[in-house]
Amino acid sequence: RRFVLLGVVVALVALLSTVLSGLATGLVTDGISGLRALPAERLAFEPGAKATFSRSTLDDADLKAFTSLDGVEATPLGASFVNAASTDGAPSLDLALFGVAPDSFLVTRPDARAAMAGKPGLVLASELEDQGVKVGDRYRLGGSDVELPVLGFTFAGTYGHAPIAFVSLPTWQQIQYGDKAEGRFSAVALRGDPAAIERAGKEADLEVLTKTAAYAGSPGYSAETTTMTLIRSFLLVIS
Repeated sequence: RRFVLLGVVVALVALLSTVLSGLATGLVTDGISGLRALPAERLAFEPGAKATFSRSTLDDADLKAFTSLDGVEATPLGASFVNAASTDGAPSLDLALFGVAPDSFLVTRPDARAAMAGKPGLVLASELEDQGVKVGDRYRLGGSDVELPVLGFTFAGTYGHAPIAFVSLPTWQQIQYGDKAEGRFSAVALRGDPAAIERAGKEADLEVLTKTAAYAGSPGYSAETTTMTLIRSFLLVIS
């Protein structure tokens, strides 16, 4: 009986380790799935930003450091967190707002390119459609006077545990900076020759990171992964 009791306890601790592993994977996915899905290989940030979009502000001069390189694609990316308040009774939303250029390699589908290039609006993560948001609903974003309709839904994923919404880069700049945007954005998304990208980043005094390394900039990502790893390690040792 004692043997069975101890065996059950050990088995339950091992099962708890497995469950926590699944929870840790889910937390990671909810924190960076949208960034992971972007077809970029590297990201360039302002020095000292530590992969955090809100700490990084770049402009067209920084973008030119990469656009002249052979075998390298570069495009500006704006990212911020906003609250979207409905103006017609739909549920309010907390969003990770990504601003992209319509002709960017980050926009892969023709219909998405058309949406980004047309009348300003929001392309939301498909999970929000299940929460009652509909095409045509209008939202006022953050503390700005910008009011946008929902243009459609796509698999956008999440960033910092908030569903991603895509807007055109000029619209993002208007929301973020108002009339004083002056071509600013958060980071440069890159793909192509790694050596050329690293060399250009050093010459321009920018912090160039692989997309995987940039995950650490997602709010809470490092703390969550460190805590869950520590818990799992203790449970494995105990079991």
